[in-house]
Amino acid sequence: MNKLLKSALFSCLLISLFLSSSAQTCRNFTSFTNNVIYNSCNDLPVLNSFLYWNYQSNGTVNLAYRHSGVTASNWVSWAINPAGQQMVGSQALVAFQNSSGVMHAYTSPVTQYQTSLAEGTLSFGVTGLSAELVNGDMIIFATLQITSSMGTTVNQVWQVGPVSGGAPGVHSTTGDNVKSMGTVNFLSGQTMGPVDFHSGQTTTSGGSGSRIRKINDKLLFGLFFLLLVDWGYEMVQIEGDYEILIKIV
Repeated sequence: MNKLLKSALFSCLLISLFLSSSAQTCRNFTSFTNNVIYNSCNDLPVLNSFLYWNYQSNGTVNLAYRHSGVTASNWVSWAINPAGQQMVGSQALVAFQNSSGVMHAYTSPVTQYQTSLAEGTLSFGVTGLSAELVNGDMIIFATLQITSSMGTTVNQVWQVGPVSGGAPGVHSTTGDNVKSMGTVNFLSGQTMGPVDFHSGQTTTSGGSGSRIRKINDKLLFGLFFLLLVDWGYEMVQIEGDYEILIKIV
């Protein structure tokens, strides 16, 4: 391999690795103020949203929903809908900042379109509900008690809208706001979506965005390592840590 081609490949790999590491993903965010380490996460396909959770065999789900790029004039919501792939019937966790600058987190069963997201009790247990707004990230924390009849795969809905008159206003009914629906398997981490609210049709499907990125990262690092080896570098292990050293030839 000639020197010019090596240099070009090296530059491309460095740029790819930088973009991969700096991209907004669920797994490169660890600044949770509740100090919980979440074992699973998904990059939700629309609305700059991310879901994190720990699932226990008794049906308990300790989760965090993070919505990026919002301000104090927005409300956000994440919900499970036991009734199916639709907005009505969603059992929602809602958060917004009130006029006093205090975050307000509550539960809201959605019974109709154009809902005002009134407070109410959900069809499953919710404890430890709280929310925060930090550096444009609005995060909802909660522990859910999923019933056995719901299984481990649930319909999920997430949303964002304006705060109006100190309460959640009607969200947009076009673009990504009508695609923010799908499914999540709390056991495997597999997701599917988004789904158009009105047609109920799945527009895309796939697995965990974080898992796909992990595979891509491994491929990039593998190519990067092979290029270094071809350039005369070698990998050695020192007390369990790996370091790249120049090989003298």
